[in-house]
Amino acid sequence: MPASNEKFLVGLVGPEVLSAIEADAAHPVSIDIGACNALEIRYDFFNAKDWPTLSKRVRKIAPQALQIGTIRLARDGGNFPDNEAGKRIPLWSKILAEGDVPEWLDLEQDCLYDFKNLRSLADLRKTRILVSQHNFLRVPSQQELDDFARDCMRVKADGLKIAAMSNSDTDCDRLYKFARIHAQNFELFAAFGMGETGKASRVWSLKEGANLTYGSIGQARAPGQVDVLRMARAIRELPDLNTPADVQNSFAKL
Repeated sequence: MPASNEKFLVGLVGPEVLSAIEADAAHPVSIDIGACNALEIRYDFFNAKDWPTLSKRVRKIAPQALQIGTIRLARDGGNFPDNEAGKRIPLWSKILAEGDVPEWLDLEQDCLYDFKNLRSLADLRKTRILVSQHNFLRVPSQQELDDFARDCMRVKADGLKIAAMSNSDTDCDRLYKFARIHAQNFELFAAFGMGETGKASRVWSLKEGANLTYGSIGQARAPGQVDVLRMARAIRELPDLNTPADVQNSFAKL
């Protein structure tokens, strides 16, 4: 098992969510925020001038939530230009120079050329690094998954995340095996499928050894993403669930 026995449900914080709850602490979105024990600050969804103060603002609305700071590239479902991927180090430097900073930063696997520089910045603030992979076409082979884990261990990443498109009822079995083998090597570990046949894996992966998963606050940002309230309920029920189909049944409850 990962170093932490806690299961982390991550909700994405973008401009609409943050503005709504800052304007009205009783806004319905506050219920969604309260269902999460971790929040992903999607810097790429905000105006760059706002980036340095985002961690402080999110800390104010959710002081107990673990923060994961992400500048997501367009090819991985974000808004930051792919051809400017190498320009993020100075931006992260500004974020990490503030009084409040995220406990984690997310760096894509294909940008590991920036890992050493990001690590040197992050270490100064005791911020950890999660290496992520997003595959919007398929679940990688077992060999490809093992290679990904080895890449992450080679650079001594603190966390690993893979979200991959599931195209059949059995595709996520590889992700479950991956979690059983490799989750113990990382503080945070996520391995789940996207798409309709991947929905249950967003919770069932926690049964297989992962300790990190993601749900939607408001609009879903990835194929098959489930809202955080349904996710939170299924996670609470997880000790009594026996199959991925049981997770789907939990999602179906009103």
